[in-house]
Amino acid sequence: MSLTYIPRVTQLDSLQLDEELEELLKNILLQATKFLEPGILQPVLPELELLIRSWIFKYSVYDKKCTFGQEMLSLKYKADNISQSKLYWFYGYTVGLKYIKDRLLYSFTCNTKVQNILYKLEIFQSIGDIVNFLFFIQNGKHPTFIDSILGLQLTADKVVREDLTDLSWTREILWHNFIELIGTVLSIVNMFGLRQRLTKTLKYVWWRKHVRTVTTPKEARMTIHTTCACCSEKPVIPHVMGCAHIFCYYCLQANKMADPDYTCPKCYYGGKEVKKLVIA
Repeated sequence: MSLTYIPRVTQLDSLQLDEELEELLKNILLQATKFLEPGILQPVLPELELLIRSWIFKYSVYDKKCTFGQEMLSLKYKADNISQSKLYWFYGYTVGLKYIKDRLLYSFTCNTKVQNILYKLEIFQSIGDIVNFLFFIQNGKHPTFIDSILGLQLTADKVVREDLTDLSWTREILWHNFIELIGTVLSIVNMFGLRQRLTKTLKYVWWRKHVRTVTTPKEARMTIHTTCACCSEKPVIPHVMGCAHIFCYYCLQANKMADPDYTCPKCYYGGKEVKKLVIA
């Protein structure tokens, strides 16, 4: 007897398992060809990914009426609503469109018109995925956009989740999602500004020597022993920001661009104007 209700998390886990399997096969291919001449596979990389996805489709959805991720979780598509024509459409959307996109991106990188068309198509696809996901959260059916378009429904004789607890797949999924979360958070955090504020705070801690913040500009003098206040190397194209310390041009400008309130790490002077050091 087939189950009438399949947990949403189980359906989403099957999608994650499918993505991990594809990435695993790609990594195996790259490892097997890592000793080849650099760049030799790059021109045909879209075709290689097409072969991998086609192989996965042939021995999963086409033969078994379920993906490998669904099979591991004892899920499959209902046999009465997945016809041969729907299989072709499924292949065209999940495999064919990805190949066309990758090939156009590679072959027409400098063609602005083609890139704009691809960008608009990606926007429409993303909107479709978002709308479908909202409906999926509500009714628990059709976890992917193509499932919704073709009317494919999942069924299961039983939902086996406990059998995966001892497999590395589960740990891999958890770590993958955790790393993605960390990457997303770090991408929106101003690390330069955060480091600067932590440095200002730590200068008052008992194990650090208290340094009084400089509030008035001072003249910088360069000698043979002078080092960059940021990287502690010989200054390359010496620049100053108003205090008595000297910086490399790149060190100072990079920090200023990342954090407009950047202060000197030596004296904590917050000069706004960057000038080239003129050596008399």
